[in-house]
Amino acid sequence: MSAEENAQHDGKELVVVGSSAGGIGALSVFVGTLPRDFPAPVVLAQHLDPQRQSNLGTILERHTTLPIVVVNDRVKLERGKVYVVPSNRHVKIFDGEVYVEGDHEDRPRPSVDLLLSTAAKSYGESLIAVVLTGSGSDGAAGAVEVKNAGGTVIIQNPESAPYPSMPLSLPPTIVDHVVDVEQMADLIVSLLRGIHLPSEERAEDPLRELLAQVSRHTNIDFRNYKPSTILRRIARRMAVTHTGSLREYAAHLDAHHEEAQELIRAFLIKVTGFFRDPEAFEFIREKVMPELIAQGREQGKVLRFWSAGCSTGEEPYSLALLLADLLGPELPEWSIKIFATDLDEGVINFARRGVYPANILDELPDDYLPRYFEPFDQSFRIAKTLRQMVIFGQQDLSRGVPFPRIDLVSCRNLLIYLKPELQQSVLDLFAYSLHQTNGFLFLGKAETARPTKATFELINKKWKIYRCKSGALTFPPRQNSTLLPTTMSDRTYLMRPLAGYEKQMATQHELPAPDFDIAQLRRFNELVLRQLPFGVVVIDRSYRILSVNGNARRVLGIRDIANDQDFLHAVRGLPYALVRNAIDTAFRERGTVSLGDVELDSATGGDGRFVNLSVMIMHAETGSPELAVVCVSDASDFVKTRRRLEDVQAEQEKLANDLGATNKRLNELNKELQDANEEFQAANEELMLTQEELQATNEEFEATNEELQATNEELETNNEELQATNEELQTTNDELSARTVELQETTRQLTNEQTRLGEIVELSPSYILLLKGPSLLIEMYNPRYRSLFEGRDAIGRSFEDVFGGADTEEFVQLVREAYRQDATKRTDKTKLRFPGEQGEFAHTIVPVHDAAGAVDGVVIYTESVGERVGLEPGKAAVELK
Repeated sequence: MSAEENAQHDGKELVVVGSSAGGIGALSVFVGTLPRDFPAPVVLAQHLDPQRQSNLGTILERHTTLPIVVVNDRVKLERGKVYVVPSNRHVKIFDGEVYVEGDHEDRPRPSVDLLLSTAAKSYGESLIAVVLTGSGSDGAAGAVEVKNAGGTVIIQNPESAPYPSMPLSLPPTIVDHVVDVEQMADLIVSLLRGIHLPSEERAEDPLRELLAQVSRHTNIDFRNYKPSTILRRIARRMAVTHTGSLREYAAHLDAHHEEAQELIRAFLIKVTGFFRDPEAFEFIREKVMPELIAQGREQGKVLRFWSAGCSTGEEPYSLALLLADLLGPELPEWSIKIFATDLDEGVINFARRGVYPANILDELPDDYLPRYFEPFDQSFRIAKTLRQMVIFGQQDLSRGVPFPRIDLVSCRNLLIYLKPELQQSVLDLFAYSLHQTNGFLFLGKAETARPTKATFELINKKWKIYRCKSGALTFPPRQNSTLLPTTMSDRTYLMRPLAGYEKQMATQHELPAPDFDIAQLRRFNELVLRQLPFGVVVIDRSYRILSVNGNARRVLGIRDIANDQDFLHAVRGLPYALVRNAIDTAFRERGTVSLGDVELDSATGGDGRFVNLSVMIMHAETGSPELAVVCVSDASDFVKTRRRLEDVQAEQEKLANDLGATNKRLNELNKELQDANEEFQAANEELMLTQEELQATNEEFEATNEELQATNEELETNNEELQATNEELQTTNDELSARTVELQETTRQLTNEQTRLGEIVELSPSYILLLKGPSLLIEMYNPRYRSLFEGRDAIGRSFEDVFGGADTEEFVQLVREAYRQDATKRTDKTKLRFPGEQGEFAHTIVPVHDAAGAVDGVVIYTESVGERVGLEPGKAAVELK
């Protein structure tokens, strides 16, 4: 039985929560909001440094009424309990149990990924994974496993997380819900209880009304989507909003307009992967890519691909990896652009980073990972060269501009969600992009759409690969629908994106329906604009080039036909954000915006030229589309001359400063030489005086020599006296040696006595405990006492600390009296509870004395006088009654 079948069979659910930095506060809030009747077990994992100790279980007990279970070995999971796993051990979940592995002394850095992946295998669709605040990216790979197994993934809102790195490291396509930690418990309870909807037939009318209501709120039409997919997505939102029927949910939607955005997020995003369907990519590699590369060589080593519905970027990066592998060292010589578009801003931002958990890269060929990826914060990042080949953009297929002169369009398993009329509209859009190059169309194997034979030729039936034979020379007409699903998946369900949909819809640009004659504008360009001494580019509101004269082509380095291309992408090296902001400002303010000394950066494909740009709005008749004229002039010579002058001026200023500093230094050196000369003269006079002093000193040495001769005679006399003293010391040394032998014998006897006493204590049938000093510190105890402590070391601790407590105060007081009064004390029956056992014991407390006869401690003789009962392992304290 599979993991998913097993989870469905036993009917159990599980919630696993992972966090790291700042996680204690978030976990405390989370468990504090869990209700008493929570219908599933909860496993909490705090990702900490292995050297740190965690008291998480003790802390959480203060915030929840649910039982807290600290896992140290293997524990069976029960609903309504919170399980806290150790912070320095690897933890796994299998067959309804959570258990730790490895030696505690190894202190591994615990893995949230390991915990989530093992739970996903056992619980499948019945697992809810929660990722809270934390640094790093631990948990991203495990969350992918949860989503692949059909589970639900919830992350803490990054805006409210003290450390948002862990929540943000998850690919947006696998995240189901983004909520504040205070609302998580209510959401999870709703998901665990679930909502059951009627069949498609019974739900047809309410569903149609609901989707019409969504269209009114958001200007998005979902009526062309398959009802079964829509119903499953709506069911999850109904569980979250606590509504029991489609009509109740429609009423909730009408009262809470923000719910419409949440519902849209539940419809749109799916899951993708690197080299999804490896056999399909092998066909692309062996049959399609060689032909495209050969064709690209004839066109100046240029290739242009389009990945429509790129999701989190795995599909376009897979194409980039194929090209890098096939072209090898020749790759830098090529101009390769892979346009990757998607409707959701969240997945586009994630894709631009190019960072993926290790398990997302499983389908890569073996040698691709070391060649084209680099380790990055417990994940892997695709090489910069490949990232620069892919141009990510936010686009709605029904509104955006189709990219011209495309060699390959990849749009996999997207059309299956559309009705036939919308499918044909999208296929016409692709035909427009491919017809000039007779390029290839790569669809998913699950697609049911069939491109017309007049436009596309079938190349591979299994993987739905076509070649474009012809296409419209103008843009295909747009459908009434305002939104197409532009993400891809090989699954039959849709998942919601992260936050940001409102922003992406607000910034989405429409391509205006051209109600003017573009051909006439281009003829005007041929007749007038080409004669102008400066460059002119005419663009529309979507940055599409309508006309461009020769000077603009030369200055901007536009070598392609350029008409109908995106101006911002057609000019290599153009600073995208700066120029786009200038164009948007000109359209918005209906004025002129100028940019001076704009560099066409060679690092991004430009030639290093500097240009001046002026964006002016063309004020046409009312109802005509908005157009802008971009005037271009070459400023390279001016900028270079100005920079050379600035360099010369800077060099002259530097030289003047250096000369001034040198002159100042020479003056200082001259003054130093004068001072040195004066010092030499003074030193010469001092040398003459020193010579006279040395002559006087020599005379003193002669007198001293005579005194030393007399002293030598005295030393000879002293030497004779020292020899006599030495003989006396030798005699004393002999006496000390004899005494040393006597002391060694005495020491041996004392050692033997001590050994015999030790054996008597060790072999004694009684429990013996020795306390030393006024603090009554435990100095030693025999094996009988050690067995009561269950091997735990109490040496060096005070007697009151080990045996202290409200129930043992009388016994501790009796020991103190025996020490103070120098008197033997006895007890008849005392209840003791040790880590290993409990029972009744009798004690004899005897004072011990030092060499001076003063009390130095006490000895406690303990005997068992009643029945002893074994205790459960793990009891940590001694209790006396």
